[in-house]
Amino acid sequence: LPIKGKGGSDWGYSWVPVVGPIIGAVLAALTYTIFWH
Repeated sequence: LPIKGKGGSDWGYSWVPVVGPIIGAVLAALTYTIFWH
């Protein structure tokens, strides 16, 4: 749904919700491996 007065989509930022969880998962796996194995 278009929101009045919202402005255009900032596609330069669109990678953040994609890459963010991937980086978080990798860091969590590394942390688990380092500290609990």
